[in-house]
Amino acid sequence: MSELKTSIKEEDFNLKELIAPYVRFLPWFILSALVFLSLAFLYIRYSTYVYQSEATILIKDTNNGALSELAAFEDLGLGGAGLSKSDFENEIEILKSKRLISEVVRNLNLNVKYYREGNVKSSEVFLETPFTVTVVSLKESSPYLLKSLYIKPISDKEFVIKDAQDAQDAQESTYNFGDILNLDFGELVINSANNPSRRSDKDEFNDFTLVSISSVSQAVIDLKNNLNIQAANKNSSVLKISFNSSAPNKSEAILNTLIDVYNNDAIQDRNLVSANTAKFIDRRLEIITSELDSVETKNVNFREDKNVTDIATEGQLFLQSKTELERKLLEVSTKIGLASAMNELLQNGSDNELLPVNLGLSGDGLAKSIQEYNNLVLEKERLLKSSTSANPVIITLDNQLKQLRSSITSSLDNVKTSLEIEDRDLRRQTGSIGGKIAAIPSLTKAARDIMRQQEIKEALYLYLLQKREETAISLAVTTPKAKIVDRAYSLRQPISPKPKIVYLGALVLGLLIPFGIVYVKTLLDTKIHNRLDIEKALPELAILGEVPTIDSKESETITSNDRSVLAEAFRILRTNLGYFIKSSSSVNGNTIFVTSTIKGEGKTFVAYNLALSLATTGKKVLLVGADIRNPQLHRYIDKNIWTIGLSEYLFDDTVDVDSITFEVKNQSDKLDLILSGRIPPNPAELLMNGRFETLISEVKDDYDYVVVDTAPTLLVTDTLLISQNADMTVYVSRADYTEKKLLEYPKELYRDGKLKNIAFAINGIKINNFGYGSKYGYGYGYGQTKKSLFKRLKDRLGLS
Repeated sequence: MSELKTSIKEEDFNLKELIAPYVRFLPWFILSALVFLSLAFLYIRYSTYVYQSEATILIKDTNNGALSELAAFEDLGLGGAGLSKSDFENEIEILKSKRLISEVVRNLNLNVKYYREGNVKSSEVFLETPFTVTVVSLKESSPYLLKSLYIKPISDKEFVIKDAQDAQDAQESTYNFGDILNLDFGELVINSANNPSRRSDKDEFNDFTLVSISSVSQAVIDLKNNLNIQAANKNSSVLKISFNSSAPNKSEAILNTLIDVYNNDAIQDRNLVSANTAKFIDRRLEIITSELDSVETKNVNFREDKNVTDIATEGQLFLQSKTELERKLLEVSTKIGLASAMNELLQNGSDNELLPVNLGLSGDGLAKSIQEYNNLVLEKERLLKSSTSANPVIITLDNQLKQLRSSITSSLDNVKTSLEIEDRDLRRQTGSIGGKIAAIPSLTKAARDIMRQQEIKEALYLYLLQKREETAISLAVTTPKAKIVDRAYSLRQPISPKPKIVYLGALVLGLLIPFGIVYVKTLLDTKIHNRLDIEKALPELAILGEVPTIDSKESETITSNDRSVLAEAFRILRTNLGYFIKSSSSVNGNTIFVTSTIKGEGKTFVAYNLALSLATTGKKVLLVGADIRNPQLHRYIDKNIWTIGLSEYLFDDTVDVDSITFEVKNQSDKLDLILSGRIPPNPAELLMNGRFETLISEVKDDYDYVVVDTAPTLLVTDTLLISQNADMTVYVSRADYTEKKLLEYPKELYRDGKLKNIAFAINGIKINNFGYGSKYGYGYGYGQTKKSLFKRLKDRLGLS
């Protein structure tokens, strides 16, 4: 549980540490935000508001696509893949085509723009000017011309014009409305607006109107780039068309005109198709009429040549006749056979045999003769039953029978001959009809070919007549391609600029810029700034105090009864030094070395003022300048004559301590000082000759404190050579100057025991970085005059 609390505390601490650099610059954040919000206000105040206008249309018959010249023959399956129908995307591209947009530009004269100038900005106006400018022609040398003119009506008939690009020095020219102006870039015609609605309320013939003239090509490009067309959703045929402009009535006019131009273009396409189709149908009707007449004439000639009217009916009659002839032929053949059989019976039969009757044979009284013959045979047989063959009656009967037989035979021969003649005739007729029946298929085929051609021509003729009527109707009735769902309307709120977004963006930008600066500064910052940086790098070392940075006009040394922040800082350092000496069992003397890592960290400044601060307590203090390579103590004393110092003492055995020691007064306080002397060529050797140890041992008993200003430890070895003579070491680092990585060096010196009893003093701390970077800090001065607001603001912003 304790580990968890510790972890939470560390996280809180780290969060505070992360936020701290930004909190310090909070006024900058506020100032930056206010500046950007002010700029946003000015931007919104003087920006040109852009409004969006929208229109919604429904594309009808999108499945039919674009019309083709075969659209009238779709029921025949014509108009295949080679003439594919346009889809929804095609209609969007047609609406955005330069051809239609060019027509919109020409209809609305959009290559001429009118602006009403204000004190700060110019506003575009549409259909609200007291005149209209029409471009007759432009010179070919400037196809994308952009020319600006100032035009001002001075009466109902005259106006003044001048070049807007050099308006101050441009000469004004007066013209009449309706005249053709031949200018350097082309020809213009300016007409007075007879429509009162085009006249502005401010139109008193005293205001110039800025007119911007461009080519139609450039106006088309501008309009197309600002036109947006998209589907309402992916499953519908509804299009949303939008246009942005600072003049809403102009955007609405553009959208409505574009829709009208699109519909007119579609109607013209349809009318052109219908007209071409009608011409095609008329030409085909002429051809088909001629061909149909030719086929009908051929049919008549064929029937006349073949002597037929209706081949199918006549064929049926031929078949019936043939059947009848065959039946008759069978009857005749039967009769001929009967006649032959009767002859054979008469010739080979007995005299008393009866002859058959009712055989269907007729002619020459044959049936009567046979009947008489049969009666005589019967009579003879009756008489023979009662008499003999010699009976005269019977003999008479035999003679009669013989005569009748001869007559019957002759009659049968005649009948047979007649029947044979009839048989030959019937066979001839049957052959003739058979020939005619055999010719029917070929006649039928020939007639069918003619009839088929006639039927095809008739069907095509009737179809073309129907299509001609349909085409005539389509020419008379044309519907728009696009159904207007919503005519153009403008949104009430401008789409640009949007105040909320602009203010939000300005606020974010106003906070991000200082945040970025602070972040980059923090990211690239490698310097120490306060005691927290020292404590993080060297937690095992004590910090005696912090010395504030001083203004160039302020004194670098403290004085008696000094109430300045610098004096208070050194009093704190002095007090902490006393506590450190008392609490440390290893500090058994009064010799204090003051050193640093590199040059410029202010060790001499700290050493001198620390010595002065110790002296103000009534203690006897000796300050020794042991940095004989780069002596700096002489900067703090008013002594113009050269005084020998430590270098001479180390070099010359005849020089004693008293001869190099002199007294420095600080108002009512005083201290003794040993300067560094001349800069020797061999400082390290001098410090190693034992004379420095002799000096320290000689003076440490005579003074309460011996403060030694030594050389930087990283640059030279001088301090390390004499470090064993120190009882404690005040290690000076300078805020905003000492690199954090340099703190590894005193850490190494402490770990290796090369310096005794190290305690840090931080020099050059800014007021707002005192302590742990809080606004309270440790440094303050009693009785100080309160700083001005400007001074406090500079201190708060870290500019002091």
